[in-house]
Amino acid sequence: MQHCTSPLFISDNFCPDCGDKIDNPLTITPVEQCIPDILDELKTYCPEASIYTGWVEKTHHYKRVHRSGGKDSQTLYYSYWFLTLNNEQGQEKTISVSSEDSSLDSVSKGDIITFLQPTGYFLHYQLADKSDRQIVTHNQAATGVVFHRNAGQESILEPAYEVEDFSKFGTVFSTFFLAALVSMPAAFAEFYTFEVAGFITAAVTVIGSAFRINSKTNKFETESARLLEIKRTVKRILGVSITQMGYDKRGRAANNDDVYCINCEQLVDSAYHYCHCCGQPQEPAEIDQPPLLTEVTSSSDTAIANDSELSQQSHALAATAGNVTPISKAAGKRITRRDKIRQVCEAFIGYDSHSFENKHIFAKNYACTIATSSSIVRVTDKEVETSVNDSTNTYTSTTRTDYTNGYGSTVRSEYRTETTSHRQRNSNLYGELTIETPEGKIQTYKAARSLLSTADVGDWIMLGSSRLEGKAEQLDYDEFYYNISKDNLIQPESVTQWSRVSAKSQTFVFLMFALAIGCSVYFNELVDLAANFVPHDILGSMLGFANELSIPAYLLPMGVFTVFFIFVILLARGFSKDRKRDLSHSLASLKAKLAKCQQERESFLKL
Repeated sequence: MQHCTSPLFISDNFCPDCGDKIDNPLTITPVEQCIPDILDELKTYCPEASIYTGWVEKTHHYKRVHRSGGKDSQTLYYSYWFLTLNNEQGQEKTISVSSEDSSLDSVSKGDIITFLQPTGYFLHYQLADKSDRQIVTHNQAATGVVFHRNAGQESILEPAYEVEDFSKFGTVFSTFFLAALVSMPAAFAEFYTFEVAGFITAAVTVIGSAFRINSKTNKFETESARLLEIKRTVKRILGVSITQMGYDKRGRAANNDDVYCINCEQLVDSAYHYCHCCGQPQEPAEIDQPPLLTEVTSSSDTAIANDSELSQQSHALAATAGNVTPISKAAGKRITRRDKIRQVCEAFIGYDSHSFENKHIFAKNYACTIATSSSIVRVTDKEVETSVNDSTNTYTSTTRTDYTNGYGSTVRSEYRTETTSHRQRNSNLYGELTIETPEGKIQTYKAARSLLSTADVGDWIMLGSSRLEGKAEQLDYDEFYYNISKDNLIQPESVTQWSRVSAKSQTFVFLMFALAIGCSVYFNELVDLAANFVPHDILGSMLGFANELSIPAYLLPMGVFTVFFIFVILLARGFSKDRKRDLSHSLASLKAKLAKCQQERESFLKL
């Protein structure tokens, strides 16, 4: 729909070209209004059938698990998306859908989906991760799913309504068996003759089989008709496109060169003459995009920048001490969305570096440098897949039992073979995110599963990382992923977990232990040798001290080593506390930026 030349959207109140008020604004027409009788026929089979059309607001990937023991044990994992949707009436819906179907690999925020629920359908396997209970609040799952995409419609129907066929011969045979089982014992007990028993069996078989076959046939025909109507309903839904419902005009995509309305601060196209929200005239936009990155002129800044260049994942997105400058808007220039993004993100992008020494007891202290960096990115695309691996391992064991006579000779042997199996089914999410930095640079990010399972297109993510550099090692840590849009913090690892024990210290303690053992073994010989150099009073005092402690004199060297070893342990624990304190201090500035971002996250929701 157009008023002048610019296209109109559902949220528009005024024409952006002439400023006139829109008398007949666009609205969304859901499937139920496009096809008013969409559920009429289906409700004859499924009275509680319902339909819901809306857009995806949140996605969360999780797993369910089923475990069973015994000879044929199983450990089965299944993957699902827990979707949060909304519609034009503000009716929020949460539901689980399987993520193992290829059509659901690309489900993302903003997708238009119609759910057809002929009956209630619930998942019974327990959650694999207890932390998911905070998000996955119920077990209801979707049965019929229709994706409305610009590239075409697509549908998925769970096999919950598939009809199970039956065998008439099997029904007759089972009825005959049950009739014979009931009538024959009385014939053996001579309550009546076998001829009567045969007549009863035949009569029950004929009547019972006719009843059961008729009942199963009616059930089969009813379920088949229900399945046919479900498929017909899904096919009718597939005939309704995004354009027919009006979802293609649900919202205007934000561009980086969009500007903010001078009256209501609504984001508007820089070419618009009037705000489509409040109708106020807009001054011609002079796009000014001051660079965030400044030229590094000093050699010290260059060194810092080189030190902060991280090679993988979020480390590659690190800001440096020399490349972050305050953002200032040129006087008289209207601020663009890109400028606003830079201004908001600037306070949370940074680089810091600290030096500390890891103390060793019997070796030189180990000098280290801890570099921390934080960056802000926005998810622009998400490509994920679910891989399923299902395997069964079979184990066979044979036990032999020997039988002997009174003389101890084996008379015979019996062999018992037992077969057990274990089925292992794994379902894992993998993929990558496409992210955009505040400067507009597009990058591919190999995200961890914990981030992939929660991040949606359009989400703002704060990435915090650290790097420890020493003479013998260089280690990178992803300290946290903070989903600003969802207020979800993930902390997979930390440099505070790092520790180092000197090989020289370990060798020295081992040599002392070996020396103590040697002195204990050859104690008498060493005492005789020491008597030639050490006064007898000192030797007597040492041996007397051992006697007072009620320990053999030859164990005195081991006692000395025990005291020495306790002292080493206490000293090492003290050094460990110092190391953790120093490492935590190195992360102080990074954690301060995270805390500030958590407090001011509302500013990102307006970008």
